[in-house]
Amino acid sequence: MSNLQFIKGCPLFYELFDEEVDTILKDCSVACYDAGQAIVKEGDIGKEIYILLSGKASVQKNIANNIIEIAELNKGDVFGELVLINENTRTADVVTKEETDVLVIEYDTIFSLYKKNNKIFSLLVLNLSRLLTQRLKKSNTIVEELNRQQYE
Repeated sequence: MSNLQFIKGCPLFYELFDEEVDTILKDCSVACYDAGQAIVKEGDIGKEIYILLSGKASVQKNIANNIIEIAELNKGDVFGELVLINENTRTADVVTKEETDVLVIEYDTIFSLYKKNNKIFSLLVLNLSRLLTQRLKKSNTIVEELNRQQYE
């Protein structure tokens, strides 16, 4: 499967036709990172969202001088999406575990669609909402499990 076919199958682009995805991709870029490089750093200001095209990365928080892995990102995972809901300060580090390529989608690329093609914009926002809902449900499950363990 080519990167283009893979990208078009990404959950961010669910229910979009190939031509509509192409409309978005023409304004995107690909960034390549070596193992151990930070893609984003907590506290930095950002205006991009990312899709992992290859490799693996770790979402990390520094808590009391201990690096804690919050999540592992794999091919197809989307991150940095909070920038689209007006949160441009990065909330965690994302560090590569191996050579990694990411698709970089600028905030302006997505929000320019609001005027150019409202259907594409609406579906992207819906798909981002779905991704955030999945993450929230997963976080709730983890919190419930931690609470259960605490009271055993």
